Amino acid sequence: MEVIRLSGYTELEKMEIARRFLWRKQMEATGLDTNRLSYRRRSNGLIQTIPAKPGFENLEREVGNVCRKVARQV
Repeated sequence: MEVIRLSGYTELEKMEIARRFLWRKQMEATGLDTNRLSYRRRSNGLIQTIPAKPGFENLEREVGNVCRKVARQV
């Protein structure tokens, strides 16, 4: 039996998944709309700081933290 190593998602793929699904989901959960918070493609610092783990639990948690912080300020 041979072990096959598969690479994870690239940063660009993570950014696109976050933009399409995670931001929208977390914004709806916190009651924010696009007038209060918008996602910019250049703001990929969040994705670079998250450890490369399989899945998106950590990324979704951090996106949720940002949305909750903005909701508290509003």
